[in-house]
Parts: sequence; C-alpha cells; structure tokens
Amino acid sequence: MQRFGFTLVLFGLALILGVVGILLTDGMAPGRIAPGFAAVAAATGGILIVGGLRFLERGRTDFHLG
Repeated sequence: MQRFGFTLVLFGLALILGVVGILLTDGMAPGRIAPGFAAVAAATGGILIVGGLRFLERGRTDFHLG
C-alpha cells in the first residue's frame, strides 16, 4: 500500500508541475491550454496527492504522549 501511495503522490506532483510549466510558457503563445482544463488538472493532482498521503499513513500507529 505504501508503494501505491508513493506512486500517487509522485503522479500528483508531476501533474501539478506540468500544468504550472505549461501555464508559465503559455504567456509566450496564449491559448495553448484552456484555463478550465488547467484548473481541473491541478485539482486532480491535488486529489492524487491527498489520496497518496492517506495510503502512506495507513497502518501507522498513533503515539500518545502523556
């Protein structure tokens, strides 16, 4: 499960970085990517990251101090 979670986090980060890279270069040639598509892609990347972190945290024990 941890490998799957790590993979989800990596894909989410790659997706967000790809969208940011395309939007940064979009200033030179406007209209290459639709803003709605960029927003959906960034949101999907965020969901992948959160889902991957949930898989990474599964199975850990809670440590109580005190």
